[in-house]
Amino acid sequence: MTQDGFAGAERIGATIDVLADALLGADATHYPAASLTAFDRAAHPSADALFGLRLSPAGPGLLTVRGLGTVVEASTARTAADAEAPTAELFARYGGRDVYGLPAEAVSPEQVAVPVRPEAAEGWMRPEFPAAVARFAAERPVAVPEELATGAGVEVRLVVPSLFHPLTVRGDRQARAGHLAEVAEELYSGARGSQRQDWSVLTGLLAQPAAAAGVVFAGIAALRVDGRPSRASLVVSLAPHPRQISELSAELADARPQAEVWTVLVPAGPTAVLVESRIAPVPPLLLPVGQSVTEPDAADNTVVSVLQAFLPLPDGVSVLTVQLGTAQADDWDLYAATFAEILASIQLGWDGTRAALPQLPAQQPVAQQPVAQAPLAPQPPVQQAVQQAAPVPPVAVPPVPAMPPTVPAQAPAVAAPAPAVAAPAAQERPKGTPVRVPPADFNPFAPPRPAEVPAQAEAPAAEGTPRKGVKVNVPPPDFNPFAAPAPPPARPATAAPQPVAQAPAAADPFGTVTTQQAADPFGTVTSAQPAAPARVVAPTPPPAAPPAADAPAPGKGVKVNIPPPDFNPFAPPAPAAAAEEEDAPAPRKGVKVNIPPPDFNPFASLAPAPVAAAPAPPAEPEAPAYNPFG
Repeated sequence: MTQDGFAGAERIGATIDVLADALLGADATHYPAASLTAFDRAAHPSADALFGLRLSPAGPGLLTVRGLGTVVEASTARTAADAEAPTAELFARYGGRDVYGLPAEAVSPEQVAVPVRPEAAEGWMRPEFPAAVARFAAERPVAVPEELATGAGVEVRLVVPSLFHPLTVRGDRQARAGHLAEVAEELYSGARGSQRQDWSVLTGLLAQPAAAAGVVFAGIAALRVDGRPSRASLVVSLAPHPRQISELSAELADARPQAEVWTVLVPAGPTAVLVESRIAPVPPLLLPVGQSVTEPDAADNTVVSVLQAFLPLPDGVSVLTVQLGTAQADDWDLYAATFAEILASIQLGWDGTRAALPQLPAQQPVAQQPVAQAPLAPQPPVQQAVQQAAPVPPVAVPPVPAMPPTVPAQAPAVAAPAPAVAAPAAQERPKGTPVRVPPADFNPFAPPRPAEVPAQAEAPAAEGTPRKGVKVNVPPPDFNPFAAPAPPPARPATAAPQPVAQAPAAADPFGTVTTQQAADPFGTVTSAQPAAPARVVAPTPPPAAPPAADAPAPGKGVKVNIPPPDFNPFAPPAPAAAAEEEDAPAPRKGVKVNIPPPDFNPFASLAPAPVAAAPAPPAEPEAPAYNPFG
């Protein structure tokens, strides 16, 4: 019916449903349904911090918190102990009476035929998918697992209503016998001792199968709903199953065609939820007296409605399963709401280490290379096919010599089949992308070699062709950008101009001189001179001044002062040179006052005012230099 990893836990749940339906009759204690609906984990302060509660690893794995419920703890790092059924301890506790006519030495799981093997029911018997669980299909944030110590694996904690009486606890046989006796007293508080013994002994037979199936919690709830008894079973287990949520959901849908499988998002992570009906047979020991064991009545089978959740854990190889079943289909919505609250309470802890995937036996033949085609490799199938397809008489084709002659320009028609065989081999092209294979001594960690400097390309012939970019001056290889600029070259000294003798004054035809003569105030001459053409006097050039340096072309950036080679940026600053004259202070507000010297005496007599010097007489005017009248 199901996979081996989940079938064991499903048998435990079906067996509890069958035992509860057969043994918990009217004389058993059924609690009011309000005790189940009053379960409100969100109002408790420890509801969101289950890992803050202290659960001993060596304890029973359960912790009952008032107002919250029963906290169940499970870990993938804990190996399942070999739990033997405490049958002898229970018989000794109740006085050694027989159980359904079987003595203590005859009671065994094989004799009682537990756990039972359920089968899938028809699709029309399947209940509807509950709305309380369908609300998890909406988008919601997922909680991050708690950080655990290395080697702790994955630890799971969830809250179960205290109304579910636990039937499996960790411990030795004596501890399990005492716990089962307490549960029997709670369920049969007003019944006889034989009924308590039957219940505790039959449920004790599930200890070893439950441990082998990875069950960490198995419980039973007995309620009274609308005046009628109602019961439900709850099983929590860890199973090795390396599947992701998508693969797990598809696998469940294929293996169980009569079930309805959903993928929801609970606070702990993506979960696959399954809804189906199962038919569980009643053990022959519990059949009514006088009924044939070999021909059981189909009406004695128990039809159980099942809700089952599968949560893949972070380690990648484990799955947490939570299963709730009830034989009372009328109370389906009541128990489905409780199942949704249990899923919402799941919290995970993880050490951050993913477990190694188990090696499945089915994958071993796939890993080996097939050897059936090895003998076919040396045979030439292409040549055989060509020979069979085109049978040519042996006389038509001459034998091929050791050194074939040169093929003539016009090949005969007989030679046509020869290239037909070689054509497919010549046209074959390898698939993929060509790559460069590095040499044998290639070192991928060695520094790269300097690239070879390519030869300078010749200048283009057409200089007038416009090119992109801006021409720049490339500095020489020994250029030092931090060196001081070189002084400009000195220009050759210019010779001083020779003085030119002043030409005589030009005379007119009447013997008069146009320029004024210093000797004669009237400007006349006694002797006549021949007229001569006027001589143009060359102007005297001004003294040669050093030519100004060419103004540098405007460049981009900001001018900066380049420090000298011996500049020390960490040396203390040199004292500033005293200025020759203090700069005039900037105008300020207020009125200027004269500050008296330190030896000023305000009561001393005033000093006489200094006598002003007599003004000097004005200088006589100097006679003109060229005054003819003296």
